[in-house]
Amino acid sequence: MLQSMTGFGRGEALGEKCVVSIELRSVNNRYCDVIMRNNKGYMAWDEEIKKQIQKRLKRGKIFCNLHIEESKSNGGLSKLDSEAVKNYANLLGEIKKHAGIEEPIKLSHLLGNNNIFFQPSKDDIEELKKLAFEALEDAITELTGMRNDEGEKLSSDIVERASDVNNRVEEIGQLSENNSSKQFEKLKLRVDELLRERIEPGKLDHELAVLSDKLDITEECVRLKSHIKQFLTYIEIDEPVGKRLDFLLQEMNRESNTIASKSNENGIAHIVVEMKNQIESMREQVQNVI
Repeated sequence: MLQSMTGFGRGEALGEKCVVSIELRSVNNRYCDVIMRNNKGYMAWDEEIKKQIQKRLKRGKIFCNLHIEESKSNGGLSKLDSEAVKNYANLLGEIKKHAGIEEPIKLSHLLGNNNIFFQPSKDDIEELKKLAFEALEDAITELTGMRNDEGEKLSSDIVERASDVNNRVEEIGQLSENNSSKQFEKLKLRVDELLRERIEPGKLDHELAVLSDKLDITEECVRLKSHIKQFLTYIEIDEPVGKRLDFLLQEMNRESNTIASKSNENGIAHIVVEMKNQIESMREQVQNVI
């Protein structure tokens, strides 16, 4: 079953001192690129979160927004160091005096220094990490579910289009059954008019047969149907197949172009145009498939 690269997921984990929430948003991308955002700045385990996301989600540009909200009732993770606040305020006062600055000391000046807070304990950090990965698991599960739902819709539409292309190849096959013999007779009549008796009939027939074979599209139709069959098989595989599907669609397009260049039947040319439109639509959709 196909899986889309676009999706959204959110997870939340509640601890004694804080609530950790993670939001994941994924869009199309050739590889798996994870962009981390954290309202508390860089965490030592950000890279672990990235690796877990890449392991589970495979492809897409994924934006991970981690938010930590500290509990007010239990004191939270950050505690004010009163002595450090006094020392820092005095230091700012001395700087003002020596620099001749008249601007009063504001709260924002103090809060800009992280050293006025006690650092979270090792146990608090471990608890925070545990909560983050719990929230991450829920976010990945929700995002994956959305990807699967979107992939199912994509799969249904792509299969319908692929089946339509297959039917059109059948039409081309029926129209071209007598195409080689018709081409042979047309060429023979034309050459007969030009050469009359200047060349041996047997040799002429041989040369015309070779030329007629070059205009035959049977092999292209067979390969095109084979590509479609393999394409439909890949859609049912429960693993990333987006790149393989894209390659097969390129091959389908190439065979369609060859059929168009070989055939001078108006009916076949019209069908090829419709086929190429369907193939192009599938290629656009496959760009969003993992």
